Amino acid sequence: MAGILDSKTRIFDTFVTQEGRRQFASGKMKAEFYSFTDGFSIYKTDTINTGSALDETYRICFEATSLPQDQVTFEADDSGKLSAFRGSGVNILAGQIFSGSAVQLITGSEFASFSGNLLGSASIDAFSRLRILGSPDFFEQRFNEFLIGNDTFSFTISDNLPISSSAMQKGNIDQIESLFMDKRLSHVPNFKYLPPVNRARIGAATSSLGVFPSLGQAPIITNADLENELLYSRQTGFQETVTFLQTSKENNLVCQMFEMSGDAIVKLDVVDFGMFSVPNDQEHPTKHVFFVGKVYRDSTGTSTFVNMFTLVFS
Repeated sequence: MAGILDSKTRIFDTFVTQEGRRQFASGKMKAEFYSFTDGFSIYKTDTINTGSALDETYRICFEATSLPQDQVTFEADDSGKLSAFRGSGVNILAGQIFSGSAVQLITGSEFASFSGNLLGSASIDAFSRLRILGSPDFFEQRFNEFLIGNDTFSFTISDNLPISSSAMQKGNIDQIESLFMDKRLSHVPNFKYLPPVNRARIGAATSSLGVFPSLGQAPIITNADLENELLYSRQTGFQETVTFLQTSKENNLVCQMFEMSGDAIVKLDVVDFGMFSVPNDQEHPTKHVFFVGKVYRDSTGTSTFVNMFTLVFS
């Protein structure tokens, strides 16, 4: 798509990227964040009137085009395999990495190096090249970079940890609670248990249609419920604390979770469980909880979420 815009009209030109079109076609397009950029603007000083900007009235401008840096975060299909992505000299297709120059599949020992560089820099590089407009906060100029205390953690999994040898260590996907019974989704309106009731008459309250017990797991409602959920991981040493030494005042974070297995990269599914109030902690009065894992389909075609780890932001 290319065209000439009216050079006498100031407009915001929008363009749906290739990934956006794919999401539109599958009915999964959901715009949540917006930004404005001057990445393709030309700033030129008028040579006659020194110090003033050159008049742009008669300059011909072309429509916006889709560029690789327009995609900041990695997208994945329903199976978790990464969609097409270009960046950092490599290409991704169906979760596999290909070298950008020779179009060669990266496998073996090279895969770890390529995937580490790609996941660690591609999104950041694309975000920087967008040249997003923003006004720096005069009182927050000392926070000019993002620093964390530890950037690497390792967990050793054995026959006894994190699941003891006496506990059930294998689960059949057909016997695990489906999405509609999972406590990690009990807060979502579409997944809440709503027992059927009779339609209320004018001036009367609704009445139960019958006794229908909830077949799902007990929901996590309070911070105490959440602490009890994480207690075993804490006791067995499978909990680590990441300290943000330096961030912005808003603490805006973008997190992406991946699993690298064999010669493929899989993007994990994340359930935003919401905010919990911690009244006794004045320094961190709220917690934002995320469950990270994978979605599988059982023999009946029902989706089931398997939680791998939990993130708690305080």
